[in-house]
Formats: sequence, C-alpha cells, structure tokens
Amino acid sequence: MERDHVALSDDGGVVAPAGEEFFVGFGINLRQAGPSRRTFCRPCLDWSERRTHLAGAVGAALAARCFEVDWISRVRDTRAVHVTDKGKHGFSDTFGIELAD
Repeated sequence: MERDHVALSDDGGVVAPAGEEFFVGFGINLRQAGPSRRTFCRPCLDWSERRTHLAGAVGAALAARCFEVDWISRVRDTRAVHVTDKGKHGFSDTFGIELAD
C-alpha cells in the first residue's frame, strides 16, 4: 500500500497498474490468479498478530511466490511460517521490511 501497488478498503481491494508491474517483476502473473472462488484482493485482520495482511488470490499468489523463492517455510504441524535468512534479505530489499533476528 505504501508504494501504491494495491489499494485496500474494508470491502476489498484493487491492484494498481504499478502493482501489476511489480507483481510481474516479482514473478507473479495476476491474470492466472484471476477467476476463482477466492476473492481477488482484500485486507484480512490476522487473529493472532492483530495486524492486517493481504488476502484473497493476490495474497495467496504472493505467499506462494515467497515459498518458491525460499523466503518462507512452513512450521511443522501449524499454520505458521518461518522467515528464512534469505527471506529476511528479500523482504528488506524488495519491500523495505526489516525483520528482527
């Protein structure tokens, strides 16, 4: 949102043209994330962290790509994910997100 790639409201969200370019450059084809039973793009309040994250097909595609590039891995027997060392650098370089060690 800070880079105007997506705009989110309580009812849903849209991906801006700059966001489409970003996602393609990151290896995500949003047209493939198109029609499905899942909402395309929306905010979702995480129940454990009490922070909003990107949900819907766009959020799922972003998460899938982060798994593909080994930025995150699943924590066994939970829904949690672990940010890898590679992911800490990737999130910092790509999104400006600094994660604590």
